[in-house]
Amino acid sequence: MSDELRSLPKTTHEHHDRILPHVDRLPQLAEMLGRVPTPEFAAAFDEEYRFIVGQLVPHMAAIETTLYGELERLMGTRHSMAPMREEHAHLRRLIGVLGEYRLLVFHGELGDADRMGLRRVLYRLYAILRVHLSEEEMYLAVLDRNLTDEEKDTLARGIDHAAAEPM
Repeated sequence: MSDELRSLPKTTHEHHDRILPHVDRLPQLAEMLGRVPTPEFAAAFDEEYRFIVGQLVPHMAAIETTLYGELERLMGTRHSMAPMREEHAHLRRLIGVLGEYRLLVFHGELGDADRMGLRRVLYRLYAILRVHLSEEEMYLAVLDRNLTDEEKDTLARGIDHAAAEPM
């Protein structure tokens, strides 16, 4: 590990830069449903699903455990991180539903109603993630203005360490 201090905004931006291309593929996947051959859709869907469960979910956990507590400490009761935590919980529920659709896709049992439902889940994930990641950027500014370089370094290393396996 380097002795150089890690920049919290840079570290978080690096994580978001890896996440956003996958988030932006979600509406593309939704549009593929029923328009491309099932094996092609299944391969693209599986790639994004694996990213979501293997990298996005651990990233969410790292942000919750590393940044949200510090933000709550800094802001006291004026601005709770409860809405952000609730969005994470909602995202996890949607990801669970996505997993149920994944089984149908791979068993070739995705009917018309299922395609509509899967399309809805993909669009919802996209919309929530886009807004959520933008909000995280605003909260980073709070941390950047109120913490010492050493404190920001500790948080940045915590994010990297917590997400080191999947990211």
